[in-house]
Amino acid sequence: MIKCKHCGKKTTNPNFCSRSCAAKSTNKTPKRKRTNQCIHCNELILSNRQKCPKCINKRLLPDYTIKEAIYDTHHRSSAYALIRSRARKTYKDSSKPQCCKVCGYDKHFEVCHIKSISEFKDTDKISEVNDINNLVSLCPTHHWEFDNIKRG
Repeated sequence: MIKCKHCGKKTTNPNFCSRSCAAKSTNKTPKRKRTNQCIHCNELILSNRQKCPKCINKRLLPDYTIKEAIYDTHHRSSAYALIRSRARKTYKDSSKPQCCKVCGYDKHFEVCHIKSISEFKDTDKISEVNDINNLVSLCPTHHWEFDNIKRG
């Protein structure tokens, strides 16, 4: 029998007698030091970051053009995800109703672009695509109908 490295109990495991002893032992390592500065406010942040949480929450994100987001900064699939996630944030921060515009369903709604992303030029900014006047909230059923019947 071997002794647990944390509590000293006898165990057949070569290191620890339980997951909790392993966690208690390994989680005692010191936390990483903040060594970098935020590029916006110069607050100390972790070395693998560029912006502090406050600046990220303030949406001090660059306003890419669609071309920059798709070809220069992100892969095509993740660029559209970036545009859609910013659209959800823009809509959530607005005073527009958080329910389906057609039926009023408020348990789950999706933010839909009235003029689709693909209809914009590559030189248009993401903020233009996600302008609050180009966004509408729809339930999943009405969102599908909007995309497939009205645009179809």
